[in-house]
Amino acid sequence: MLSSEFAEDVFVEFYNLVSQQKISIQGQDFSPISSFHEKIINSGELTKNQANFLIKLLEKYKTISAMAGLDYGSKLTDLKWQRPFRVLDLSKLIYVELRENKLEICLKFPYQLKKEFEDEIASRDALHTHGAWDSEHKVRRLDFYHYNLIALYEFACKHNFEIDDSFMIALGDVEEIWQNQDDILPSSDLCADWVTLFNTNEGTQDWWREHSTNCYESDLLLAKSMGYPYAGKSHTTIEKIAASHENSFWMKTNQEFFQLAKSFSGKICVLLDRSSATLPWLQSFVADAEKSGVSREEIKVCFRENKESITGLNDWIKIAGVGGKVETGRILIFESKPAKWLFKDSNDVTLVVTNNIFPPTNTMARDWFMCHPCVIYLGDTRPTETKGQKIVEL
Repeated sequence: MLSSEFAEDVFVEFYNLVSQQKISIQGQDFSPISSFHEKIINSGELTKNQANFLIKLLEKYKTISAMAGLDYGSKLTDLKWQRPFRVLDLSKLIYVELRENKLEICLKFPYQLKKEFEDEIASRDALHTHGAWDSEHKVRRLDFYHYNLIALYEFACKHNFEIDDSFMIALGDVEEIWQNQDDILPSSDLCADWVTLFNTNEGTQDWWREHSTNCYESDLLLAKSMGYPYAGKSHTTIEKIAASHENSFWMKTNQEFFQLAKSFSGKICVLLDRSSATLPWLQSFVADAEKSGVSREEIKVCFRENKESITGLNDWIKIAGVGGKVETGRILIFESKPAKWLFKDSNDVTLVVTNNIFPPTNTMARDWFMCHPCVIYLGDTRPTETKGQKIVEL
């Protein structure tokens, strides 16, 4: 005879026999049985579909349960439920809310839409970085400035969301900004052969007048580093770099690089992959420099191998004339990590170059690659992009 007429109590007894290994169950059933048990003992409410599944599990194991001393088979159709079933909230709503001085897009939708939302709007990684699940209010909160409102609006319309006025007002403001972005967004362009900043303030203009060189190529890159990308038509490699919102670029040949280097003022820092064949790479690099009209006196190798090395690198540096005082060089080559003195104010490193195809493992180099306005990956093998990075082929 059963000790209780309630399905929840019967299932707890059933689970206890399973946990005592008095009832053998199939492997695929262990997870739902454990999940239902945890929900019941924590006074959680089941949905109607979950309750039906629970009864099917009891039906499946009624014979073996009876053999273990729990005979509920004849009572399955008469079992009652202690708690009411949880009614699923299938409502769908999108709105904008200011919370703790942070503007957020809030979405409420049933679990069935979760996969579509992640596929169409945001990956799981992006949600963890720029969004969060609000368990108290049962909404997904997104950082307003990291998501495309147009894409969210289309998603909401496609899946029949209720769209709050707060979202429509925000969407209208954003569209107005996009339509008038030439009068709002910072940019640079050529005016009478001079690089000019647009949508800036007086303080920035004062700094620009003091630090711009009146050299077209250098000033375009300086403007890019200040957050003023080139807004004109891109005809040259320099213009393509200056116009891009990315900072990482790929060039396949040394000859292309040296043509680009001629347009740069300031120092160029080359960081070599420690695992690469250093001496052959340097020999090819210097030979291509001379073919491109770049004097080897501009090139300085700023590292040496230890005395026990048998590669011949140190002797080659001396014979090739690419050693000596680094102050006289413009293209400075380092192995795996930059020297700290490069970051002094007197050193204007306008271009960072590497033959790595993977992100550098050195922390200083990795951080530099992330923040420098122009990083060139040089080699015939396409470099591997890290998460959130885009490398533009020149």
